Amino acid sequence: MPSSIPATKPLPRLLYVAVGASETYGLGATDPLRESWPQVFYRKALPRRASFVNLGIPGATVADALTKEALYTAKLEPELVTVWLNVNDILSGVGVQAYERDLDKLLKLVTTDDATTVLIANTPPLEWLPSYRACLPNPPAGAPECQFEGTWPRPKVVDRLIATYNSAIDRAAARVGASVVDLHAATFALVRRGRGADLVSGDGFHPSTEGHREVARAFTEAFAGVPQG
Repeated sequence: MPSSIPATKPLPRLLYVAVGASETYGLGATDPLRESWPQVFYRKALPRRASFVNLGIPGATVADALTKEALYTAKLEPELVTVWLNVNDILSGVGVQAYERDLDKLLKLVTTDDATTVLIANTPPLEWLPSYRACLPNPPAGAPECQFEGTWPRPKVVDRLIATYNSAIDRAAARVGASVVDLHAATFALVRRGRGADLVSGDGFHPSTEGHREVARAFTEAFAGVPQG
């Protein structure tokens, strides 16, 4: 007797790969495995059929990620890729031209075809972080011990450097059709509302659990604005 239940087509695959550094790995969260921003984004923004691979490596620069993350991502041929790689390049003194060149290579590798959706974060402001203030030539009273070698330049200099990096990110994203997640504007908006203290972990540098949630929120909003199908 023929079945009266109509046949259903299998749902298309949705593989999400997160490319990045310590923030993507989940450092700063109480439970990095469950509370990293990519994991929160995966749970909140993607359908249940989706699968997820987190390739974040603490300390990774774009040049590191080219060989340690992007090549593997290309083999996986994911439908969705997130990229957050900029702060370690700034800390390592990578010039903006070299950064943009390597970012171009990385984005071309992970964008395996026209159906790949790529979300790339720009650089958030750094001058409000306790770890940054601790490394100023004259750190404020009560600042923690500087975690980095040498001293950091004044905020205006850092702001200009971040602006040049973010312009490079905009250009590289446009060349492959990626969507930029504006963490810079999102972080400024939160700090202006008095949210700074709860967004950074005890190390004064990485996002707290709440900070990871806000990063995931920014990626979720950006993903919602990408045309689907």
